[in-house]
Amino acid sequence: MRNVAAGLSGLFILDVMAIGIATLSQKDEGRETQAWFKKAPVVDNAVFERILEDRKKGDFDGAVAAALEGVGGKPPDDFLLQAVSDIYFEEAQQGDDAKRGQWVGLAVQYSERALATNPTDVVNVFNVGEAYLTAAMNLHKPAGCGYYAESLKVFEQLRRDPILDGKLGTVEGEQVLMEPYRQRLDGKIRQVRELSEGCIAVAVKY
Repeated sequence: MRNVAAGLSGLFILDVMAIGIATLSQKDEGRETQAWFKKAPVVDNAVFERILEDRKKGDFDGAVAAALEGVGGKPPDDFLLQAVSDIYFEEAQQGDDAKRGQWVGLAVQYSERALATNPTDVVNVFNVGEAYLTAAMNLHKPAGCGYYAESLKVFEQLRRDPILDGKLGTVEGEQVLMEPYRQRLDGKIRQVRELSEGCIAVAVKY
């Protein structure tokens, strides 16, 4: 897990990891955008700083409350909703094992809400697939098998999105090279297939 680094642009980037803990960094000027990272709108930076501080203290309830307050009286946007998902995954890792299923369920719900808030953002689609994968890994087999199936479905559908076909594409308002996006997505598909080996076929909701 990378620490918050001193960057030039002050633009936070959030990426959901397989263990359910957000990777947080800042984007240095001139540095290539990392594939499938969720960028924080500038308006969210102050709230996100509070979230980071609460997480460092292990105050997961405070971090969730800060995210759900939104900014300027507006409901939380997709970035903050995804941050809530990451908080619950971190709590599932560090909290009471008896409540792990509850935290995992909430994490998935908030990732799905982030996508519903901004469904045209392909990073949100990726993050839902990642959330399903993370849920599966937290719950283990056979309880996680359904989430593995859903994760694979999302990733394979995303792989067929025309945005991934060209050399360049626009992701979250930036023109980026698409090869790193294809490579990382292909890696996720392979990972899900490997980790779900031994799971029986399950129905998915898509």
